[in-house]
Amino acid sequence: MTIQSESMDMPPRQDLPLFVYGALKPGMPAFETLRQCVESFSDDSVPGELVVRDGLPLLRTNEYDTVRGYLLQWKTGLEREGYSAVCNFEPRKHYEWAEVVLGSGGQANALVIRFPNKGNPQHLDSSAWNLSDDPAFGPGLEAVACVLEEVDRMPDDSFETNWQRFFRSQMGYLLLWSILERLSALCIGPSLDPMERIKRLHELLGMTEAVRAHVQRSDLVSDSRNPDQIYWLDAANANSCFLYYYQVRNNLSHRGKGVLNEFEKVHLSLRELLAITRQYLGWLDQRSAAETKSVTEP
Repeated sequence: MTIQSESMDMPPRQDLPLFVYGALKPGMPAFETLRQCVESFSDDSVPGELVVRDGLPLLRTNEYDTVRGYLLQWKTGLEREGYSAVCNFEPRKHYEWAEVVLGSGGQANALVIRFPNKGNPQHLDSSAWNLSDDPAFGPGLEAVACVLEEVDRMPDDSFETNWQRFFRSQMGYLLLWSILERLSALCIGPSLDPMERIKRLHELLGMTEAVRAHVQRSDLVSDSRNPDQIYWLDAANANSCFLYYYQVRNNLSHRGKGVLNEFEKVHLSLRELLAITRQYLGWLDQRSAAETKSVTEP
């Protein structure tokens, strides 16, 4: 039996420019995978509506609505390399190629929704997708912050309340990691294995600075299944920090933790990682605005 690749096939016409509206837009981290192949970009639009499935923005073409995004013009001779980068980034289970008519005139390739009647795609009440539209990065992070504040206010004067504090910190920490996994998919590539994305979080521009700003301690954690495997928290090594934080998350699902020994490790990790995530998202908003502010409507 032939196993189909997770990567997209190349579009039939590679001489056409590319219309982007989601994670590959200028200003988003994933645009860096295309930048060296892009000659220029400009605001543009296509007929259709935006839907979201599994956290990914998807274009569903129609004749009545408009989706706003950016038209990428490829450097001569780098069209195939540019499209290859797109195909390696986006998952074929969600997207397929289509040729679309641009609001500015002419045609372009665009990734549109595959299997539009499957997976319960949700209409996005906007003509343009932004990272801030994802509820994980708004209400989700606020929910994590509320848990952190609640635990900080709880007394620590009894065995029972210590367990309550510990469990609430665990709840917030697991939610925070689900948000980071969503962020890694949009920034690094949804078609990659989740663990591979976690290992590359430190590569995102601005992430190392966020780690250095909020990690003020040193610590270590061992794999509860293999005590010989140790991960270090060290502000000078952002990759090591994310592996440490992720191992703290993995250890939550295993037995044998003592509340007094583990609460501080989980709670401090929750506080630091929330601050790191918020700083990175704020930096990303500023960078996206700076990247696109000189682009005018066609």
